[in-house]
Amino acid sequence: MNQLPVVLVGIDETYLPDVRHELMQARVDVESEFRSPGAACESLRRSRSKVRLLIVQMGAECDTDSIRRIGEQLGPWPILALLPGQASLQEALRVNRAGASQVVQLPLAREEFQLALRQVGTQNGTGVDECHVFAVTGATGGSGATTVAINIAAEIATQFRRKTILAELTPQVGALASMLEVHPQVTLPQLLRDIHRVDDLLIENALVPVVEGFKVLGGPDQVCRPSLVQPPELYSIVEHLTNLADVIVLDVPSVYNAPDSEVLEMADQVILVGLQNIHSMRMLKLYCETFPTERMNHSLTIVINRYHPELKRFTADDFKDLLRVPKVLTIANDYRSVSQSINEGRPLRQAASQSPILRDLDVLIHALLGLERPQANKPLGKRLMSRVFGASKK
Repeated sequence: MNQLPVVLVGIDETYLPDVRHELMQARVDVESEFRSPGAACESLRRSRSKVRLLIVQMGAECDTDSIRRIGEQLGPWPILALLPGQASLQEALRVNRAGASQVVQLPLAREEFQLALRQVGTQNGTGVDECHVFAVTGATGGSGATTVAINIAAEIATQFRRKTILAELTPQVGALASMLEVHPQVTLPQLLRDIHRVDDLLIENALVPVVEGFKVLGGPDQVCRPSLVQPPELYSIVEHLTNLADVIVLDVPSVYNAPDSEVLEMADQVILVGLQNIHSMRMLKLYCETFPTERMNHSLTIVINRYHPELKRFTADDFKDLLRVPKVLTIANDYRSVSQSINEGRPLRQAASQSPILRDLDVLIHALLGLERPQANKPLGKRLMSRVFGASKK
């Protein structure tokens, strides 16, 4: 998340819940709250070099002079002013001229408030990054797609420091609860049964934390007759999830993974997981022949799981040639570490931090996020000398 931390100043108890809710919807962190501008300035002036967004309610405790004093004492921090509903256009202009970069009337109108937040982010170069949605699915049953999905999500959260949610879309008994030793109080089917009541807050309360920055939305936790959910209902759930995290990873079962599936259409990137055997190879080829050209060229990643580089006729290059794709990524075969991770109910890094799988996941995640991987570390002496000589050339 790349948004300014927020400081709330003088927000009346009547409006405070709505303000907090809208900030949560925008995935913005509230750093602190103060009853008056004077208290805020006194506390924050020692750390004025760290820019914050001040959201200030105009009223008896805060007038245009207060806005000017905030600018004098804290510097050019952006101010979003909340005006009472009866305020005139002239009053709004006076507040703006006093130093408020955005003005919103009370009671809050969601669209106006969210637009003001986006404008502040744009003006200060701190807008929230678009949320990534990655769908992980297996070309055949038993490909290990759920294990791959779990550890992609866990690595993004812990190593790339991005808030991540893993959602299990299976209509049958889910695996995440047992594989991660979590106990969801609310599961996906329960949310879908009340889909018309679902909002961000309800989904946020359904999420179960695994490690810092990583939460899951579990599938069914009991044996029951599977019911195929309609894609628009799943789309609604995913849309709410994108308001709560930087990255959403969807664990997509085979029932939803047809190449033209509306479920896969929700994702920015599709990770199609296969194995080194003839059946998996044929299924991968079938998928690649029927996926839309746009998906094939720009947003499909083929991953061969449990990879043995010495297995003839099934190397990564063999798959690349057969499938006519520019690149095939691989994940090492480390059965012992994966079994240990599942048996302990923890992501791979927490259970077996030396597993070679983690290196392969790092390559995969850099590709998904569009990031360049750092080069191997040079010896300290060479790094220091290159910095010294590099500086001298500037």
